[in-house]
Amino acid sequence: MKSTILKTTLREIRESLGRYMAILAIVALGVGFFTGLKVTKPAMLKAGGEYLEKNNLYDLRLLSTVGFDEQDVKELNSREGVEIAEGAVYVDFLAQDESGAETVLRAHSLLWVQNHVVVKEGRMPTAPDECVVDSLSFTRKDIGTTIRVSENNEEDTIDMFAGREYKIVGICDASYYINYERGSTALGNGKLKGYIYIPEDGFDTDTYTEVFIRLTDKFPLYSQEYKDYIDEAMDWAEPLCEDVAQARYERLKEDAEWQIADGERELEKRVSEADEKLADAKDELLDGEKEIEDAKKEIADGWQEIADARAEIGENRQKVTDSLSELEDGKAEIADGLELLEEKRIEASDMEDGDEKDAYETGLNLKEAQVKGKKAQVEAGLAQANMGSRQLEAAENKIAREEKKLEDAEKELEDAEKELADGWEEYEENRQKLADETADARKELEDAREKLADLKEPETYVLGRDKNIGYACFESDSDIVEGISNVFPIFFFLVAALVCITTMTRMVEEQRTQIGILKALGYSEGTIMGKYLFYSGSAAVLGCGIGFLLGSYIFPVVIWSAYRIMYRLGDIRIILDWKLGLISLIVSILCSMGTTIATCRYELTSVAAELMRPKAPKSGKRIILERIPFLWNRMKFLRKVSARNIFRYKQRFYMMVFGIGGCTALLLTGFGIKDSIKSITYNQFDEIQINDMSVVFNDPWYEMDNSDFEEIMAENAERYTLVFEESTDLTKGDKSKSLTLVIPEKAEDISSFLNLHTTRDVPIAFPGKGEVVLTEKLADKCGAGIGDMVTLQDDDMNTLELKVSGISENYVYNYAYISPETWMEQIGSAPEYKSAYINVKEEKDVHSVSAAVMNCDGVASVTVNADMKVRFSSMMKSLDYVVLLIIGCAGSLAFIVLYNLTNINITERLREIATIKVLGFYRRETASYVFRENLVLTGIGAGVGLIMGRYLHQFVMYNIDIDMIAFDVHIAPLSVLYSIVLTFVFAGIVDWAMNKKLDGINMAESMKSVE
Repeated sequence: MKSTILKTTLREIRESLGRYMAILAIVALGVGFFTGLKVTKPAMLKAGGEYLEKNNLYDLRLLSTVGFDEQDVKELNSREGVEIAEGAVYVDFLAQDESGAETVLRAHSLLWVQNHVVVKEGRMPTAPDECVVDSLSFTRKDIGTTIRVSENNEEDTIDMFAGREYKIVGICDASYYINYERGSTALGNGKLKGYIYIPEDGFDTDTYTEVFIRLTDKFPLYSQEYKDYIDEAMDWAEPLCEDVAQARYERLKEDAEWQIADGERELEKRVSEADEKLADAKDELLDGEKEIEDAKKEIADGWQEIADARAEIGENRQKVTDSLSELEDGKAEIADGLELLEEKRIEASDMEDGDEKDAYETGLNLKEAQVKGKKAQVEAGLAQANMGSRQLEAAENKIAREEKKLEDAEKELEDAEKELADGWEEYEENRQKLADETADARKELEDAREKLADLKEPETYVLGRDKNIGYACFESDSDIVEGISNVFPIFFFLVAALVCITTMTRMVEEQRTQIGILKALGYSEGTIMGKYLFYSGSAAVLGCGIGFLLGSYIFPVVIWSAYRIMYRLGDIRIILDWKLGLISLIVSILCSMGTTIATCRYELTSVAAELMRPKAPKSGKRIILERIPFLWNRMKFLRKVSARNIFRYKQRFYMMVFGIGGCTALLLTGFGIKDSIKSITYNQFDEIQINDMSVVFNDPWYEMDNSDFEEIMAENAERYTLVFEESTDLTKGDKSKSLTLVIPEKAEDISSFLNLHTTRDVPIAFPGKGEVVLTEKLADKCGAGIGDMVTLQDDDMNTLELKVSGISENYVYNYAYISPETWMEQIGSAPEYKSAYINVKEEKDVHSVSAAVMNCDGVASVTVNADMKVRFSSMMKSLDYVVLLIIGCAGSLAFIVLYNLTNINITERLREIATIKVLGFYRRETASYVFRENLVLTGIGAGVGLIMGRYLHQFVMYNIDIDMIAFDVHIAPLSVLYSIVLTFVFAGIVDWAMNKKLDGINMAESMKSVE
């Protein structure tokens, strides 16, 4: 481009900077929207992939009803294709915080290689009694507090833990839980508050509850290569898991048999030893009884001897007493005799000597001798009696001593009897204890035998990442962003192209004279064309560059910030997709330079003389309103002028209407997406699937012990029904789709749990024999209509040929419904009912009932519809931010379009507006005169935009294709109102901003003329 042309082009850009910036902004907005949405999913997947790869999320998760041990893990590690296999432990338990409040947590063991946790606050645990906890359920204030394993847990649960208290040392995010979902549990109210991770030695068990496997080959997150790789891995992992579980089952069975036999031997040995000890104890007790009897006899004999001795002493004491009495009497008699002899001697002294006196004295002497002899006898008797008394006292003292001995012996005997009684009591207690312990041991052995007899062949499960709720939801959420990015930007580019056409058309028309002068001066058509191409092309290139860079940063960051409400996946990774940038550049250049070429081509074909003169004005025409006197005659003059200006200039009219209409359509589509998304959870779980919960059993209903389940149902359920559910493929022609086949045991009861109706709320009868009801999206994808024949086939190659009798409204997953008679007729056997739909009583808490049901024998899983509703609502809620971003961009686009078109309108009518000012119009009247047309055109454009928006919304929703979700495609009346109001708000802002330009128009402009 020649320097002179370049200078004039740059001057033109400087003088019409608003118009130039409008092209730049509209291109930047379109490119930013296009590239931003396009790179958001790859950026999200890159961020998620790097986070999960960095933290080594598992590829396969192995579960078995018999668990795993170290030997199993070693065998899995030896398999080719396995990078690492690690056994892990997890258990749900009732936890108490320091205030004593109870919640349900899930404890996981920390692995060395896989499923790492990212500590947000604090540190990793180093001791068995330390843990890190869920960042969604705990805060940094909880660090340092303890979590206690509640005594209300079952004994088996308590025994799983090495300790009873665990100190919180950190707050973490776990790669195993990348979103807010924590799953359900059989404890408490059925809801998990969160998780904790503790070292492996914090558990007291040798059995792993699960095994995680990382495979050797690596592929991008959610890529088809990865899915195919996992499918291939499943082919060997499932049989391997079955073999490992079967081997462990055999080991457990052999160990149990050996332990039972060893227990029986040990029991018999201990019983024998205890019997011998009891027999010895009994002999000792019997000997003690004999000794006590002998002692009793000896004591009785002793008391008898004492009694006899006392009797003899009594007799002798009486004799002594009598003898003493007699001796005392004799002594008194002797005293009397001696006194009488003394008197006789006195009398004898008075007698005369002689023979008579001598004879008398001799007689007295003889008598005295007799008395003295008797006295000596009495004294001797007294001495003998006194000696007898003393002997009796000595005997009594001896008896007293003997009595004391006997009393002591009796006390000792009493103690011995008590000791013997205690011995017998202890003997009976020990004998009873032995009997009880023996009975308990025999009962335990019997229970062990029954348990061994009931030990079933192991059931195994091999799960990929797609069964992890967070992982699966993240894929669905990113798919929605991709679906929007495939459609929306196209409309932005179309509006951008419209703006470029309008701008360049007006610019070329304004500069007809300048083009003519340049041609007259000898500039080639290519050089002149280059000026305008540079003008529009430079704006497009700059806008493309700015939009590419800003869009690649802002959109992923904003959308990721919204998704971080639900997901814990680290920071977003900014991607600059240069291939996408090149496509954007090409499209931008086509929209700007292509429209410029199309606009300039006609003018450049004209001769210079013709171009240097203004275009002849179009011949005046009457507008439609003028042909309606009833309306036209009642309009004021200025309104008639505005009406003529609006409808006479067709190009401006269509540009304004379609420009504004496009913006309104974008706004309406943005709001419509929000409306279509937010209602699906209510429609699905409040209007279609009206059961409170669904249960899956381990075995068919009629082959399991369902007494516990029925007892809980009688207490808590309003009603329940058995259902057969299985994954099936539907085929019609060359189209095939996976679905869930549902067969109720009693079709007449299903209406209490499932409301089959069309999208117009027309009830659908449950299908009869040979018929099937399909859900709407499933039928649409397979091209099936009412009356068509379709084929259903499951993994066991059971094939059903069915006639479509109805197509029901449905929004989550794909279903087909048939009657049990249809299955019986075509398969030849009754369906195996392994599921149930439940409606709980109104006064019961559904989560508490869910926890009770989970505790029933034979129950594999429980799904609460309220939880599903919350899960899908949260997933859809994250799209609100995406929709708000779309609405914001649509609003910005509307503002740019309105500003550009209004600016062009004012610029091309400078002399007209200046003339109005010369005629004495006030500032407000001038603005009203100009902007009245804008408001009318805005209203017409908004009306057209509503029509365009309706079809654009349907087109966008059709292209947001998520396999498990169908959208309720509609636009709420309030959204229509919002779109119209926002369009007028933007128009009002533009009019306010352009007031300054009106004020800056010089009235002298009205005097200018090319002539």
